[in-house]
Amino acid sequence: MNLRRLVEALDRGGASVSSDGLRFTHLNRLVWPESGLTKRDMVRYYAQVARVMVPYLADRALMLKRYQRGIGSRPIVQQRAAARVPDGVRTASLPLAKGGSARRYVGSLETLLYAAQLNAIELHPWHSRVATLERPDWIVLDLDPGRGVAFGSAVRVAQLLRELLEDLGAGPVVKTSGSRGLHVYVPAGRRVDYDAAARFARLVAERVAAEAPRLATVERTVSERGPRVYVDHLQNARGKTAVAPYSLRARPGAPVSAPVHWDELRGLRGPDAFTLENMPARIASEGDVWRGLLRRRGNVRRALARLEAERGG
Repeated sequence: MNLRRLVEALDRGGASVSSDGLRFTHLNRLVWPESGLTKRDMVRYYAQVARVMVPYLADRALMLKRYQRGIGSRPIVQQRAAARVPDGVRTASLPLAKGGSARRYVGSLETLLYAAQLNAIELHPWHSRVATLERPDWIVLDLDPGRGVAFGSAVRVAQLLRELLEDLGAGPVVKTSGSRGLHVYVPAGRRVDYDAAARFARLVAERVAAEAPRLATVERTVSERGPRVYVDHLQNARGKTAVAPYSLRARPGAPVSAPVHWDELRGLRGPDAFTLENMPARIASEGDVWRGLLRRRGNVRRALARLEAERGG
């Protein structure tokens, strides 16, 4: 796929564009009406960021959130792939989250662009790859501020998580959710299975909530959380997903779930600081903030043993 040629074709206008076997239609349809952003803008964005985004999608089953009439329409949550797809779009017969199996979309450059044609604003990959389904590359902690809780509280919880995880030798990275809060990722390097990953995430979340009970909680009942940040550790089972790094979100302003440097957190105005309109320039100047993450083997097994020993003591 020649991405430069695709962007040039999109820039020339027209309601549809064909490039390297993929056809993009209804390009003038409004997707973010309040910003005047169209499907053309969305396809262009994904072509512009593909080089840094595709590594986090490649060889992973995907859940697509499709919005046929823009962000105000009811989303189609799609796990099953169509029977026929264009050349280069990857599919595989894989398990579904609730049991059984189905033909699933699998991440690749062509799959990313085809998903944009399908009006998939958001892409949510599995934490593990097709060849190593039982062993995730990363563990995710989702920091969700409660109603009326400032984004700065999520930043403080993320910093507490960073201190704990670095002390455990499991150096984390962080990204904006593009929605309400932050996502902290811990490299796992396919060295533990999902059961171990889930235990690790739970113990880390519980530790932070115990150490900062007025700031963080693991309470699942929304009404019982109070004015705190919910540390969601429950998305680490096989078949669970998290929104991909660099994915757009179906929210006003076209925000992006954006990897950031730890020292950037205090200066962020909110989880929607990075958008369709400013992210390509950031990537052009900085590249992938998380570069090297997928090569890290991680120390989750050792860190988990320490957490379990300390809890037992």
